[in-house]
Amino acid sequence: MSTRFPLAHEGTGLLRNRYAILAGILLAATLYRLWYSTQLELVGDEAYYWLWSRRLDLAYLDKGPVIAWFIAAGTALFGQTPFGVRFFAVILATGTGIGLFLLARRLFSDRVGFWTLLLAGLSPMFAVGSILMTIDTPLICFWTFAALAFWWAKDSTRFWPWIVTGLLVGLSTLSKYTGAMELISFALFCLWYAPSRKQLLNGRFLALLLVVGLCLVPVIYWNWQHQWPTLRFLTHRGALDEKAHIRPLDVLVFLGGQAGVISPVIFVALIIVLFRPSLKTADDDGETRFLLSLFLPLFLLYFFLSFQKASQANWPAAAYVGGFIFLAAKWDVLMERARWARWIAIAGLAIALVETVGLQETRWLNLSPSKDPLDRARGARDLAAQVSALETETGAKIVIANAYMTASLLSFYLPGQPDTYMPLSSAPYNQLILWPTYREVHPHEDAIFVSETNRVPNSLKDDFPSIEPARLLTITQDGRTIRKLYAFVCRREQGKSSTGDAWYIDCHREAVTDHSAGL
Repeated sequence: MSTRFPLAHEGTGLLRNRYAILAGILLAATLYRLWYSTQLELVGDEAYYWLWSRRLDLAYLDKGPVIAWFIAAGTALFGQTPFGVRFFAVILATGTGIGLFLLARRLFSDRVGFWTLLLAGLSPMFAVGSILMTIDTPLICFWTFAALAFWWAKDSTRFWPWIVTGLLVGLSTLSKYTGAMELISFALFCLWYAPSRKQLLNGRFLALLLVVGLCLVPVIYWNWQHQWPTLRFLTHRGALDEKAHIRPLDVLVFLGGQAGVISPVIFVALIIVLFRPSLKTADDDGETRFLLSLFLPLFLLYFFLSFQKASQANWPAAAYVGGFIFLAAKWDVLMERARWARWIAIAGLAIALVETVGLQETRWLNLSPSKDPLDRARGARDLAAQVSALETETGAKIVIANAYMTASLLSFYLPGQPDTYMPLSSAPYNQLILWPTYREVHPHEDAIFVSETNRVPNSLKDDFPSIEPARLLTITQDGRTIRKLYAFVCRREQGKSSTGDAWYIDCHREAVTDHSAGL
């Protein structure tokens, strides 16, 4: 049985009051997040997944369909607006908070559940994920409840708890394919913890695997239809298609990124308790091994991949479901033994609070556009307004962008929310390349090409004989410059230039790819 660490003099009324307070905090946080979600423009990832929701499918290039279906449901309820896109992100984040508390309470105590919820709520990565609709949001929610369901199923002789666990793992995997790593976590725990070792030898764990496999059948079918692009994409994303090499600095970048998105003191505290096996209380060996099984496989996967290429900071996010509970439980023990541990806890939570509050509004810091994290959620409306004015001036009917995030944001914010396109490229590194291209849909229309660089790829030169000189687009918000882009008017016919002089642009061939990750 799980060890409990109840607070002194806990009565039924006190427990009810504590739960009521906790519910009130979660409700207030949810309402604030719903309001705040309307204050930010979409970031590129959100607009990209919104495009998916307009073309619902069994799977997409690099992810399963879960996020597209959530966005489709949100926009069906609240319209094609940022609130509609983000509504279920906030609801899922609240669900994650409830799941974390229930799992920590089941493994340890209400107090550990409270501290876990506080850690997750103040962590910058989780705070951002509670508002923005990225793939990590549904992944972490389903991962958390799958862990809770497995802890319940491991002591059951019935099949249906294992089937529920399998469905939850399947949903997390269909949110982001790293969700399947939780199966390794469960298997590792069963191997590591003798009382649960028998579960690997009976049909119940096999039923779990079978249910997850059935959830992935649509993804496999979609990939078979499209010549297996997901495998090529994931190989490229992890730099596994490059020659093997070791980059020690990339490992430091990865670890520094983890400290940044989790909060430095919290991350250091987690490392401390990982290397302090003596921080145990009676009968918590199974709980400790379970949490380490949830944390270590996914975290170490990206740690070792960073020797080849630094992973994005958000990629191991689901690992912190186990990591935060582990930290809360073990640091609680450490604080009883060492006074300095209390001061570190206070400092860590205070710094995380300052970081998270600071992320709500950053303009007063006057950071440069490349340094301000909120600039990702600024300027898209202004860009769309300038491109729309250029369409009216030139008569161009279609918009092409060199980056999939730019194309997605333009599609969302341009009047009428039209389809936008990318130049043709040799490899499908984003979903837009797999959909009908401008060559197929608009073979005779002029276009506006928007790019971060003052260059035009040769594939556009092949399709548009006349390309006018670049126009500089300065994107601003509240009088502050966010970024600068270039717009080219691309004509199907020579001599049709709005500036009076048709001309060719001599440019270098470039791979039109954007390797930015999702939050």
